[in-house]
Amino acid sequence: GSPRVHAFMEPRAARLRYADMRAFAVAALAAAQLGLAGNDTFGTIPPYLPVPPGSAVIMLTGSTNTTGYRIVVTASGAAEYVSAAGRARATVPVSLAAKLFGDLRSTGPLAQLPAGSCMKSASFGTSFFVYWNHSRSPDLTCTSGSAKSIADDAQAVAAALGLHMGMRRMTRPPLPGEHHIPAPTPAAT
Repeated sequence: GSPRVHAFMEPRAARLRYADMRAFAVAALAAAQLGLAGNDTFGTIPPYLPVPPGSAVIMLTGSTNTTGYRIVVTASGAAEYVSAAGRARATVPVSLAAKLFGDLRSTGPLAQLPAGSCMKSASFGTSFFVYWNHSRSPDLTCTSGSAKSIADDAQAVAAALGLHMGMRRMTRPPLPGEHHIPAPTPAAT
């Protein structure tokens, strides 16, 4: 184009870049104030872990206000997991691992489990999956039947490791001048 058009376009492009940088700075400041800066699992899918043959993977995705986790568990109860607290190895009771793997074997391919349905927030909702034997379950957050038993087993494994559905909910601090109304208490009858 002509120099005149180019000169006209340049300041507008610079303004857009400034607006983008300003929006990024505001988001980074908000994350720092909430203690979220540097937290790689906040609001994202937790990182991958090595999966020995025959192991099951249990995963809770993160959301806007909930951290997620990924657990790799073997039939012997050996487990490795990653969450907002970091990466660790632990064991779960053998009976719990045996129940999970028994239910996994009896249900067949996880991908063929019926998908449940329930209302979930687009930004605050999480999803809960189990992977085993080259097959992934549908979201087990809202399930019934054989899918429910696998979801219950997987949640029990997570609980045994100190990880829970909806763990580490993040709340924002009150803004200056903002008043919070206390939750109502049940009336005595």
